[in-house]
Amino acid sequence: MNALAQGKLWYAKPASFNDPFDTRFYIDGRVYTYEQELDANKLKEVFGNDMSDAIVTKKVSLKSKLETFKKEIEELGILSLASSNKNLLMWSHYGDEHYSMCLEFVRESGNKLANDIETRPIHYTDNHPTLTPKALLDSDKKMSSKRRILYAKSKHWEYEDEWRHIVEAGNQLYPWPAPLKAVYFGCKVEMQDINLVQKIINNKKVKYYKADLNKSTFGLKFNAI
Repeated sequence: MNALAQGKLWYAKPASFNDPFDTRFYIDGRVYTYEQELDANKLKEVFGNDMSDAIVTKKVSLKSKLETFKKEIEELGILSLASSNKNLLMWSHYGDEHYSMCLEFVRESGNKLANDIETRPIHYTDNHPTLTPKALLDSDKKMSSKRRILYAKSKHWEYEDEWRHIVEAGNQLYPWPAPLKAVYFGCKVEMQDINLVQKIINNKKVKYYKADLNKSTFGLKFNAI
């Protein structure tokens, strides 16, 4: 409730995710490169003094850069968002079996949820994201490569219809990325808890709804409070 009172959300590091395949990627190509040898003493030892027309390359492993890249991914912070408030599986898996609530934010121009670089829908696929060894060496494209990995998940999770907002450092609270529009409570939430949340948020512009089970179909309807 402290985070709610501060208008903040928890951005988790990938290590805390429940899917061990999340953030995995595949390197397509040899994990080494060739660089020009610039150590004058080594060159002189092998070739002597006459190196005026020679260009000598050395084989360099990319394993250390790969490990650094993985560690940097693990430090990122991720806010997972859903596209719908009526997904029955989402309420059971992430809504504390209907004892919790769902926050709706306004995605409009000028806020972080409308930033297409920081906030994107998940791409569901059968394969891990693929990177070339060259991508590990390009510092200008490093963050772009990280995002490609973090915006990809197995098709088995497609029912979540997930979006993600990514920041540089995880396991921290951050201010809401957009204005709060509404709060949707699960069908098992008690009225006293609803009143407490309303008091903590203390914003007359925010709307409140409570879930009710459809009588003839497997579905939810939300009634205004």
